[in-house]
Amino acid sequence: MKFKLNVLLTIMTMVCMLTISAYAEAKMAVPRVTADAVMVVDNKTGNVLYEKNADKREYPASLTKVMTAILVLEDNHNDRNVKVSREAGNTPYASFAYTGQVIRQFDMLTQMLLLSDNVAASALAEAVGGNQRNFVRMMNNKARDIGAVSTHFVNPHGLTDYDHYTTARDVFKIANYAMKNPLFRRIVGTQSMYVNSVYPPGETLFCENTNDLVYDYDGCIGVKTGWTKAAKGCLISAAQRKNNEVMVVLLHSDSMESRFTEAAKLLDYGFDILSGH
Repeated sequence: MKFKLNVLLTIMTMVCMLTISAYAEAKMAVPRVTADAVMVVDNKTGNVLYEKNADKREYPASLTKVMTAILVLEDNHNDRNVKVSREAGNTPYASFAYTGQVIRQFDMLTQMLLLSDNVAASALAEAVGGNQRNFVRMMNNKARDIGAVSTHFVNPHGLTDYDHYTTARDVFKIANYAMKNPLFRRIVGTQSMYVNSVYPPGETLFCENTNDLVYDYDGCIGVKTGWTKAAKGCLISAAQRKNNEVMVVLLHSDSMESRFTEAAKLLDYGFDILSGH
């Protein structure tokens, strides 16, 4: 009888352990996402927590503007006034700045990052590089310096071009580098901000962050949205919880909405790993 009882207890213990193990595995299972390429990274250590097609060539859409922002900030002329040229003003889509307008460089950078303003990206490129062509050369040189060797830029805003491409791994490297800059980090983690025009005087633009997660996800600190018909839903998202910081890169998610829901699930997954759940 005692032997049978011990056997029964042993079997029950094993069943409980297997149930707990199965639950843990289910909880830690990688979320299913429509994104074609994914990176989930411990942003403090650089340790990769999950990757999917991380080295596949993709269109970055407006994630391009992270590199534009890096060069603008490192130009270190935040108080310079930037005038929007006719060429910059003709940049299509998602445009709020316009030909002839003058905006302080730091304010224009804020407008570019929060509203994903393509005209602002073009005007900043001209202000820092002298012209857009030279600025693009600076972008590619900086990408190589950072280690983003599978990336090639042809414009400062991310509108689709066959020769304008990157990978999820490279996007992480660029975004991780950018987040080390306190001013960049402050802008991309901001929900909204007013930008004042120098000329015409008195004009004010209310800039709301296009990244839904800065409003909806606990601990979100940025980073940047992207969308074109070719690139589909793109997103770099980072969040902090306790002493952990996770960054997620999503390229070519099905829709503008799915990039946010998928990033939130992947951020949760990353925090679960780091917390040992």
